[in-house]
Amino acid sequence: MIEQGDGDNDLDIERAASLLRSDALVAFPTETVYGLGCNARSTTAISRLYAVKSRPTNHPVIVHLALDAPIDEWAVRVPDWANVLAQSFWPGPLTLVLPKRPDVLDALTGGHPSIGLRVPAQKVAQALLKSFGDGVAAPSANRFGRVSPTSASAVVAELGDEIDFVLDGGACSLGVESTIVDCTKVSPTILRPGGVTREEIISVLGSAVLVKNADGSTPAPGTLSTHYSPQARVVLTTASGLSNSINSESRPDSKGKTHIGLLALADDLKYFDQTNSPEVMILNSPINVKQYARVLYESLRTADINNLAVVIAVLPPSSGLGEAVCDRLTRATGRANFGLKSEKIIL
Repeated sequence: MIEQGDGDNDLDIERAASLLRSDALVAFPTETVYGLGCNARSTTAISRLYAVKSRPTNHPVIVHLALDAPIDEWAVRVPDWANVLAQSFWPGPLTLVLPKRPDVLDALTGGHPSIGLRVPAQKVAQALLKSFGDGVAAPSANRFGRVSPTSASAVVAELGDEIDFVLDGGACSLGVESTIVDCTKVSPTILRPGGVTREEIISVLGSAVLVKNADGSTPAPGTLSTHYSPQARVVLTTASGLSNSINSESRPDSKGKTHIGLLALADDLKYFDQTNSPEVMILNSPINVKQYARVLYESLRTADINNLAVVIAVLPPSSGLGEAVCDRLTRATGRANFGLKSEKIIL
């Protein structure tokens, strides 16, 4: 039976760190989503991590570091602007992809010459990393390609007894994964939008626009065309197109039974008349984009728990954190690269 601990309990933190030293798999909270962690120096632990997640072995995982952990224990040839990003956004939801040291395990990087590093801000994650004393490889604590968990209960429901320990740190405050920036080339490239926005990165590096990598030359987690997917089919729409989307998904044989989930900003629900739509369950109606990000994965999981056939999601504005929300929703449908521009950064 899976062991569970309290993230606010020092003994449970040490228990989790001890398990990591023995090649166990430990789920723990970050500000983004719950991660499934293992010793990043152990081939045995990494192999088990990939097996439990059913993750392709050529798909790299991110190494999570404590606040005072030196980057040069994992990476080489770190450009000055990458250090600027680290100083500006660590600890926080930013992953830097850097050329890896020769002694970093290929099993960790999927055989690729680069490694993703992140310093999470969440206090339980930092306590665990400090207690463990080394890097922890930690993709999201779910089956590969499925919806990321944002609570300990979601981890247990997803992976159950296949992992060894879950540290409960409550609900994740951000709700979508980290921004991934490729730092292996001359100019920085956003590989995945996330908790640090494009606008925030631009403000730190200068009046510049980052490039979205389209050639796939730098593999990164969460960048497949289909990812973050619930069992329910996901349909995207705009606020003005909401009624038409609901009508097109309504089934004449449903007889009033609920089979459609709706996720939309509260202001967009003015386009929806629930009185005449008994087949629709409102999964969440966040008041802003930040809250939309926080409840996104929880809403998709709720749809599956209720055996809904389809989720209709009204896209939020795609600027700021909305870029990450739109990216995750689009990948949930199997269509990638929503609204991402290809513009060079000037350094």
